[in-house]
Amino acid sequence: MVFILLSKSAFPPEIVNLGLVSSLVMIIAAILLWITFILFGVIAKRYETVLRKNTGWQFIMVAPSGILVFALIMLYSSIVAGKLKMGITEAGIAYGLFFLSGILSLIGALNFRRVVYKK
Repeated sequence: MVFILLSKSAFPPEIVNLGLVSSLVMIIAAILLWITFILFGVIAKRYETVLRKNTGWQFIMVAPSGILVFALIMLYSSIVAGKLKMGITEAGIAYGLFFLSGILSLIGALNFRRVVYKK
């Protein structure tokens, strides 16, 4: 069904198929990255429970939510709307949220590192 939806474009079918595969790989990679950060938050929570040190695990688990939103926008753009690439507005919002989540996840990881390696 997806191929039928995308086959009506002006591009050759080979280009459309490569664009779809590329989009699906990016969506899967974003979801795996989000899962990785969630597992990192679970580890930080367990560390806090065992050693009774505040790790900020809630922030670590909420920070990567923009990565999941990026994957959802990409999924909508490529599968539902049938576009080869995201539009300007979609791309700006999606990549902006992805970047913001990356910065917030870095801050959470550095705070966790500061707690773990505190002397």
